[in-house]
Amino acid sequence: MTEGNYEAVFQSKDVPEKTSSPEESIRMTKGITMATAKAVAAGNSCRQEDVIATANLSRKAVSDMLTACKQASFHPDVSDEVRTRALRFGTECTLGYLDLLEHVLVILQKPTPELKQQLAAFSKRVAGAVTELIQAAEAMKGTEWVDPEDPTVIAETELLGAAASIEAAAKKLEQLKPRAKPK
Repeated sequence: MTEGNYEAVFQSKDVPEKTSSPEESIRMTKGITMATAKAVAAGNSCRQEDVIATANLSRKAVSDMLTACKQASFHPDVSDEVRTRALRFGTECTLGYLDLLEHVLVILQKPTPELKQQLAAFSKRVAGAVTELIQAAEAMKGTEWVDPEDPTVIAETELLGAAASIEAAAKKLEQLKPRAKPK
């Protein structure tokens, strides 16, 4: 993920064509969390294949997180205050992650124990921004929100679907006429 990609996705003032749910925004933070852990591991190992794998994972993780954050932020039910907070922490998360990657590059050029110890501070910055971003996404949900992963909600949805199917079948049965008896 280059800074140019970040600016194209996130700093554009355009309202996204589609919106996504706060849950999607939260789900996408898992990718950035995993990419952060891999970046720290790559910085500690200094192995080229670890760095390449991290770079490839990073592009998608950051892009997905930014897209989901922006789409969820521009949902019509989201207040300006929550939108601003989510966008600020999406930016902070991205910039923190870019700084982490730059630090990994510094370590690759001159691996020292002191530089490797600094990875934790970069990682904590990203983790803090992710935490704030998740809290902003939670605030987007509002009071009427229900968790679609909640077993009760899933059961209710299934029961309503079954009831609708039964009702539709009953209406079809009403419309059926008995066949004429063969003579």
